This record gives sequence, C-alpha cells and structure tokens, in this order.
Amino acid sequence: MPPSDKPTPWNRIAPFLQPTIIRLYKVAGLVALGAILLGLVSYVVLNVFYFFDRTWVRPVILSPQHEKVIETTAALSDARMRHSQIEGEKAAAATELAGLHRLVATNEKFEHDAAAIAAGRTAEAVLVRREVEKSSLERLTALERLTALEKRTADLDVRLREQDAVIATLVASPYIEAVEQRKVLAFVPYKNLEEATPGTVLYGCEWGLVGCSRVGRILKILDGETQDRNPHDGSGERGQLAEIEMTDRKAAEQNVLFAGSRPFWIF
Repeated sequence: MPPSDKPTPWNRIAPFLQPTIIRLYKVAGLVALGAILLGLVSYVVLNVFYFFDRTWVRPVILSPQHEKVIETTAALSDARMRHSQIEGEKAAAATELAGLHRLVATNEKFEHDAAAIAAGRTAEAVLVRREVEKSSLERLTALERLTALEKRTADLDVRLREQDAVIATLVASPYIEAVEQRKVLAFVPYKNLEEATPGTVLYGCEWGLVGCSRVGRILKILDGETQDRNPHDGSGERGQLAEIEMTDRKAAEQNVLFAGSRPFWIF
C-alpha cells in the first residue's frame, strides 16, 4: 500500500517550532556563557580583593566547649590552686617564725638571768655555763633560721601578688565569661592589626562583598597569639583575638567581617 501524502500534525507544527527551539538554544548558551563569565569575574575580583585587603576579620563564637575556654578555665583553676598552696606555705612559715621568735626571746632571758651564776667557779656555775652555751648556740641557730624564713616569707608574698595578678587577668578574660554565656570575639591576622584598632566599626555583608552594613565594633585587642584560617582560601593565618561588641548578633555567624569600611564603599 503506497505511503500517504497526507501531512502529519508534527509536519504541520515543525516549521514553527524549529526557529523557537533554535532561539532557546541560543538563549541557553548565552545564559551559560554569561554565568561562566560572571563566575570567572567574581573569582578574579575575590582573589584580587583578598590579596590587597587588610580589613577582614573572622568572628569566633565562644561557648563552654570551646578549646580556649576549656584551656583558660583549667589555667584559672591551676592558678587558684597554686595561690592556695602558697598561702599554706606562708601560714606554715609564719607559725615557724613565731615559734623561733619565742625560742630566741626565752633563750636570751635565760642567758641574761644565768650570767651571774655562770661567772662563779663552783660546779653549779660550770653546769650553768654549759647550759648557757647550749642556749646561745640554739639561739644563734634559731636566728639564722629566722633570717632564712623571713626571706622565704618575702618571696612567698611576691609569689602571692603574682598569682593574684594572674587570677585577676584570667577572671577578666572573655574566655571565662564564655563559661556562663555565649561570647563573640574576632580573629585578626597580624597583617590586618593596623586597621583593627579599638573603636573601629565592623561591617557584615549579606552577599560576599556587597550588601554590607554595620554590625558592631572592636573593643580591644587581646594579648597572645592564636591561629585561624583565611576566609577566602582556607590557608592558615597567625594573629590575635579582639574583643568585639555586636549590634547584630546574627552577623557573628558570618564567615567574615570587615573593619573600618565596606569592601566596596558604595555597596
């Protein structure tokens, strides 16, 4: 049976669909090319920006389980324990000092009272002189021990003051504050410290480097070196932590903040 020359529905609509499909392919290609170019430009911009930027800081949320919080809490416990030990040593030294002072005073009185008797030539005088000599030797030994104990007591006083200072520093540390409530700090790499001075405003961005607004400010730079990673390439960085005040608590969960100004000030 010969094939029918009657046109099918596809044959009727194909001439109209083909141009549309071609245009869709072109649009899809342009969109894909645009996305690739946009990604490439964004990658280049980000790399160039972070190569020259000296304003980024990384928020660090402290909790009781944070490594530095645990470490500082342990250091505070150790400092208080050492303080108690030093106080115990000082109390023992004070007790011994009091006993030695009494011994010296008693022996001095005995030697003074026995001086007249010991001056004689009787057997009793010989025995008294022997006792006086023993008392004098005992008193001199006690005086030497007194000198050593007084020096040790002075050293213990210095150590107590040092421990008081250590304890006061640790108690004032934000790591100790984080034991009872969440605390937010900021890691500042050494190369960015000049921009992250106390009072500097912090900015957080909604979309990478744009859509930025004020989220807090830097209060002070904390002593001691720490390490964190670069927010762009993940490489290790050395620096210090800063105590910050957040006006937008949600911004503490961002990957990076900027000190002093927005990355692109018009955005």
